[in-house]
Amino acid sequence: MRRLIAWLDGARARAAPALRSPRALPALAALVGLVALVPRWGFAVEEHPPRLYVFGDMALYLERGVALAQRARTAWDTFTPPGYPALLALLHAAAPGDLALVGACQAALGALTAALTALFAYRLDRSLAVAAIAGLATALYFPLVFYAGFVLTETTFAFLLLLFAWIELRALEHGRDRGRAALGLAAGGVLGLAVLVRPSLLAFLPWVAFRAARGAGADRRVAGATLLACALVIAPVSAHTSWLLGRPALVATNGGVNFFLAHSACRSVRSAAGGEVVEVSTHYNRTHFERRCELPQPFLDEGAYYRAGVAEIAEHPGRLLRAWRGVAEGLGLAPRRAWPNQPFWPGSVEHEAVLDASSRLFVPVVLLPAIVHAIARARRGRGGASRDAGPGADTSDCARGIAWAILASVGVVLYVYNGNPRVRVSSDPLALALAASAWAAAARRLLGSFALSHASRRAGPP
Repeated sequence: MRRLIAWLDGARARAAPALRSPRALPALAALVGLVALVPRWGFAVEEHPPRLYVFGDMALYLERGVALAQRARTAWDTFTPPGYPALLALLHAAAPGDLALVGACQAALGALTAALTALFAYRLDRSLAVAAIAGLATALYFPLVFYAGFVLTETTFAFLLLLFAWIELRALEHGRDRGRAALGLAAGGVLGLAVLVRPSLLAFLPWVAFRAARGAGADRRVAGATLLACALVIAPVSAHTSWLLGRPALVATNGGVNFFLAHSACRSVRSAAGGEVVEVSTHYNRTHFERRCELPQPFLDEGAYYRAGVAEIAEHPGRLLRAWRGVAEGLGLAPRRAWPNQPFWPGSVEHEAVLDASSRLFVPVVLLPAIVHAIARARRGRGGASRDAGPGADTSDCARGIAWAILASVGVVLYVYNGNPRVRVSSDPLALALAASAWAAAARRLLGSFALSHASRRAGPP
């Protein structure tokens, strides 16, 4: 036993420099990407091609994407955020009607997401071990593999989130002001594209604005550049959307009806005014309520549905507490239900067991360890945004800030709009990175305590 402990101590001492060296990071990220590509390619291209599952939201995205390639947008096109249909339009232009290209593209984006997760996770502890754990966990995380096989936004949005986070950290690490500004602008451009894919990410922008207003040094300048570029990407789309609707608007008009459903007791809501979309429901509403509601306004009238949702809350204040059930369901804590009332797994039911297990393990294995680790770091006084910049700068606090701010924005959206795990799954790579850091820290403490205890026993009583 003593020899084993001595060997472990020596191995840890010898491995420590290598596990913190950034030289092997590009190779590690490439390896993680290749590992991630194998299951995604097999699933999205061969086993579960998107062309076999075009219904509901998938059919709507595809119709909007093809329409973008063939005609000008109309008012009803604004009900769907334009980012993902724009990607589908590009793929349609390259290979008209070939959804195999969509599956291949999403497999590649999923592989890049895993590689970016490894690059991001390295910034949390400057540890290749943490980077490898986070990257491989993302590579093999089946919910992300699963969504690569649908005409849905999850894969594209996850890629943009991780790309933004990585570029933002690279901006802080750059040694020159011009380089930081350029990378900050690039990060903001990617963030703007992510907002166009899912406008719910607007809930993250206040954190960027806070850094731009109250940050210090390089962090403030990078955040300012990020916010500027993001606004420049969003503004033209918002202006065009407003012009189509004849009133001020952002990038999509489906927020109002989702807000109403989140705080009503309706199984679904139907618009008596008609239009291209006349009835909307969510899995939470379908599985908890029976009454079908009808409102006179078209779904494009966001203000009317926001007001109707506020009226529901005013009449039933308990709905504010009930909305936390949606958050719990969004975190994967919903009871398992038979198809088609599963929380967020569309399409094939062949992988239902592993998907359900992934959903249920998310909180105890991923989220809770990350939260406990964050609290422990805060108590030790390791928190706040990094103020230093330049090559080799410690951006671990900023990396954690980005990850937690994005996850917090997801929680806000789950509460305010839609308690659906689909809202959360694209940000799971960030949670996996935080969890990898937490589990690695726990392992280091355990090994340290074990070695200290053994050393104390060897020393004997004083």
